[in-house]
Amino acid sequence: MQHKTFDKAGIWVAILCAIHCLLVPVILPTLSLMGLAFMGLFWVEMLVLSLSAIIGGSAVVMGLKHHGSFIPLLMLIAGIALFIAKHDLHAPWEQIVIVIASSLLIGAHSLNLYLCRAKNHVPCEEVDEQQAVEHAVESPAKVSS
Repeated sequence: MQHKTFDKAGIWVAILCAIHCLLVPVILPTLSLMGLAFMGLFWVEMLVLSLSAIIGGSAVVMGLKHHGSFIPLLMLIAGIALFIAKHDLHAPWEQIVIVIASSLLIGAHSLNLYLCRAKNHVPCEEVDEQQAVEHAVESPAKVSS
């Protein structure tokens, strides 16, 4: 699977994570009335953050193979670290950190996509297809020698 798919999914998960973190404290009483109080629990936040880290890590590592830049990886790590650290802060700092962390995650995925395209001068899918063709051409040559 191509990292472009993971990057797009990572952007959406980061956006949903930010919306969740910013809105749950405001709408938690309403969620309780609807039987959705679990949405405000710590383990739900950690589950969403873990999903974001897995998707983001996969995308950035696959992109790193294309473009060779560690900047998206550092941005991803910083964003995840800020999301984890936000629990030690109080309003309004917690909300500010959420916005910064989400921006870092979205920025990491966007930069990953941009660097791949800039490095190869073609979309990432075409690079993957070209590498697959080159690998298929090299494999029979190695077997016959």
